[in-house]
Order: sequence, then structure tokens, then C-alpha cells
Amino acid sequence: MDNYEKIIKKLTSLEREIERLKVLEAGWSYIPLTTPLTSTDFDGDAFSTTAKTMIDLSDKFGVPAGVKAVEILLYIKDSGSETGTCSVRVSPNDTAWEAPVSLVLDGVPDDKGRAISGKCPCDANGDIYYQVQASGSGTMDVTIQVWGYWI
Repeated sequence: MDNYEKIIKKLTSLEREIERLKVLEAGWSYIPLTTPLTSTDFDGDAFSTTAKTMIDLSDKFGVPAGVKAVEILLYIKDSGSETGTCSVRVSPNDTAWEAPVSLVLDGVPDDKGRAISGKCPCDANGDIYYQVQASGSGTMDVTIQVWGYWI
């Protein structure tokens, strides 16, 4: 490895360290949960296609108001997923299709569920938004669990 490559490697390492320190400086603390926070509104309930809609995390899940981000588990299944593209997306804003956590059932056999976990930033109030693309009326079953949050 020549000096140029060593310098590039060192700069890359320093950039990662700066990003890590920025997060620490922001004072975010992660609160892991041994039992997930759940909601009766998102425990396998059937949904139709839904535009971006806010979830008040403190009201629906008991998450403290004003959290910065949440660690979620998203589980979905749709009775018509085999012949269509079905999805659920979760994000910190109400902009259609934007989502740091999304799960797509594209050609997945009907009523076969899929799950994903991920970190979703929250809006200024500590809330998130969801969007559903279902194959029909009341065909998408959605479960959301909160496994931790950042304050």
C-alpha cells in the first residue's frame, strides 16, 4: 500500500469517527426494551391502501413524547401479494413513498408474511408516519412493535 492509499484510508477512518462523535455530542441515548411496546391498532389489523398517516407513538405505543428515533419490527402479509406489489413504509415525514423502513411483498405467495426491523427517525414531536399499499380492501395485515428508542 503506498502513502496515498494510507492517507485515504486514514481520512476515511477519521470521517467515520467524526460522525460517531457528532451523534455522541447530540446526546442521544438508546433505551433498549426487553419486551416490545405494542398497539392494538397495529397488531395484525387489516388495512387497505392508506396515504401517509401519522402514528402518535406516545398515545398508541406508550413511547415517551419527543423521542428522536425508534427501533421497530414491521411484520406484514397481504392476501393478494402473489400477483401484485404490496408494501408498508414507515418514516419521520408525510412525504409519499419516502421511508427509511420499508417492506415490499412483490410476488410473495398470498398470506405469507415477511418481517423487517429497522431504525426510524421521528418527527419533532416523537411521532412517525406509515403508508400502506394493499392489494385490495382490507387485505394487508400490519404488525408494528417498538423494541427501543433514542432520547
